[in-house]
Amino acid sequence: MREQLTALFWLTVRDPGEAAVALMSRPVPRNVGWMILALGIVLNALAHFATLTLFPAPAELNVPFLTAPFLYTTILGCGLVLLVFSFYWGGRAIGGRGRFDDVLLAIGWLQYMRFAVQLASLLLMLAMPGLALIFVMGAGLYSIWVVLNFINVIHGFNSLGKAVMLVLITMLGMTVGMTMLLSLGAATAIGMS
Repeated sequence: MREQLTALFWLTVRDPGEAAVALMSRPVPRNVGWMILALGIVLNALAHFATLTLFPAPAELNVPFLTAPFLYTTILGCGLVLLVFSFYWGGRAIGGRGRFDDVLLAIGWLQYMRFAVQLASLLLMLAMPGLALIFVMGAGLYSIWVVLNFINVIHGFNSLGKAVMLVLITMLGMTVGMTMLLSLGAATAIGMS
C-alpha cells in the first residue's frame, strides 16, 4: 500500500491528469472518501500548528481563527466540504459528467499532497528559510495546475478552459459566501442582531 501511495504521489507531481485517472480507477465507498478527507484535514491542521509552534506569527499578524486549533480545523473542514459540493454541482451545471465520489476522493487526496508540501516546507524553513518561501510559492502555483487537471479529468471536460471557468466561479462563490458568513459572525460577536 505504501508503494502505491508513493507512486501515486509522484504521478500526481509528474502528470496530474494521469493521477486523476489512476485515482478514479480505484473507486472507494463514499463513507471511506469522507474519512480520507477528514484525516487529510486533521493532518493539515497538525502541520499548520507545528509550523506556528516553531515559527510563531508576530502579534500584529495574529488572526484568531489561524491560532485556535478547533476553530481553524472547523473552518478548513467546512471550506473543503463546500469545495467538494461546489466542484461537483458546478461541474455538472456546465456539462461535466463527474461522479460525486470521484470529486470527494480527489479533494481528499489533494489534502495529502498539501500535507506533504507543508512538511517539506517546514523542513526547508528549519534548514534554508529563503528557499522555503520560494518552494511554498512554487508549490502553490503548481497546485492550481494539479487541481485544474483533476477537475478536467473527473468531469470529462476535455478542455482546461472549462476547468478554469469552474474553479474561478467556485472561488468567487466561496469568497462571497464566506464573506457573508464571517460578516454575520462578526455582527453577532459585537451584539448586533
